Amino acid sequence: MGLFSPKRFPRPTLNTTILALLVALFIVLADNRLFWHSFTARLGLDTLEHRTFVFTVGVAFVLLLNVLISLFAFRPVFKIFLILLLLITAGIGYFSDTFGVIIDKPMIHNILETDIGEASELLTWSLFRHLLLYGLVPAALVALTHIRYRAPKRELLTRIGVVLGSLALLIGLGLTSYKQFVLFGRENRDLQMLLNPSYPLYSLERVIEKKYFDHAGEPLRVVGSDAVRSHTGPRSVVVLALGETARAREFAFNGYERDTNPQLAKRGVINFPNLQACGTSTAESLPCIFSSLKRKNYRRDKAAGQEHLLDILQRTGVTVLWRDNNSGSKGVADRVRYEDLSRQTDDELCASNNCFDEILLRDLDRRLAETTGDMLIVLHMKGSHGPAYYKRTPPVFKVFSPECTIDNIQDCPQQTIVNAYDNTIVYTDHVLARLIDLLKAQNFSTAMLYVSDHGESLGENGLYLHGLPYALAPDEQTHVPMIFWASDTFFTQKVLDALEIARQASYSHDNIFHSILGLFGISSKIYEPGLDIFSARRN
Repeated sequence: MGLFSPKRFPRPTLNTTILALLVALFIVLADNRLFWHSFTARLGLDTLEHRTFVFTVGVAFVLLLNVLISLFAFRPVFKIFLILLLLITAGIGYFSDTFGVIIDKPMIHNILETDIGEASELLTWSLFRHLLLYGLVPAALVALTHIRYRAPKRELLTRIGVVLGSLALLIGLGLTSYKQFVLFGRENRDLQMLLNPSYPLYSLERVIEKKYFDHAGEPLRVVGSDAVRSHTGPRSVVVLALGETARAREFAFNGYERDTNPQLAKRGVINFPNLQACGTSTAESLPCIFSSLKRKNYRRDKAAGQEHLLDILQRTGVTVLWRDNNSGSKGVADRVRYEDLSRQTDDELCASNNCFDEILLRDLDRRLAETTGDMLIVLHMKGSHGPAYYKRTPPVFKVFSPECTIDNIQDCPQQTIVNAYDNTIVYTDHVLARLIDLLKAQNFSTAMLYVSDHGESLGENGLYLHGLPYALAPDEQTHVPMIFWASDTFFTQKVLDALEIARQASYSHDNIFHSILGLFGISSKIYEPGLDIFSARRN
């Protein structure tokens, strides 16, 4: 007899009802640790009533998931569905438990649009261990299980009975614990975002619906059709440097105890310490920065269906160039000249599919010389993209040590994570200083506006990376830096008074759209002077 003889290792046999219930129970207990931790921390377990409510919620969650699984409990899809569900929930559970990440619509956009380089930095041994224990092992047990199916008609009646019975029990639980569900649920609605896999599946459905059905075949809506250049004059070039994952608190300009801005401090820049991001992820914030929609009204699907800042600039005669060292423009640069520099061959600046941000400055002076007239150049930086912060800086800029030098940052002491992250800010400071020197050397008016797309959590309160829903996101993920520099001729040409720019005022990404229009002297009904950072500083 062979080693894996059925007589030596008999396969378990279960009917569809029992197997569905067991898988639901496993997912609720094993893959929802972030939910249970957050739920019990808010409710408390100090009284019998609270402990009973926790048990009731657990039973309700199992019943809900059992309803979902039961809908697929038919030959031949049932076993395949269970295996995929176990693997997916294990993956979601890992990122939720480890980084405090919530898989909502913006995060799904990030997942769908990430590149291989970014994704590879998340493939750690810790992830593989988790997937093995919580995904592959239970999936293998399901694969080995002999499922006993009933006759087709009887199986269908059984499925209907299971679904109706589960729903009846849910209604009963809701009635017996009505007060707790209503009072606690009303004050803690955000906890539903932590439910795995119900909330990720709901978010995925919404993303697919919006992406492929809501605007299918609709023409792009024109924005600012009345836009005109109010005046022309000597040539001016504005560079919009888009930082990645930089948070304001790490800039020395904003009171940080470390000297993370040694070079910019010598360049006469104007720092804006109070700026709020539009979102907590690149997929959300990047399109929002260029959209005329304000954050409170912003929806990515709505923004994707209409023109944005770059369209208006090009229509009024401003040349636009987008240079990228990140994971793409998230659709913003689809209608402008686009250069992907993230995988260039450069012995000094690139290695292993990772280029340092100075690659964005390569041949930039030549691009300026090749073009005439006013110009906006967007530099999309890699910045402080995690979790592999240590990969973002050349050796000479590793001024804070020791660094966390593994992608599995939760296994590093927090100070080493901060050190690696702070080094990225020092390097960003260097890149921006080099950019200013390049612009200053031109014989026409130049300006630079640097702003980060969102911030980052570095282990504070057990949170890592970014992407939390805005209402739940800590200040580290929403408070971002912004810096402005302009040549003397730019200030003169645009009639700006640098000393009068209100540095201490509070701004947001909503201001970028209108400020760039203002810098190029574009007037339109859609332009709001009150949101133009520089409008009140024009004499």
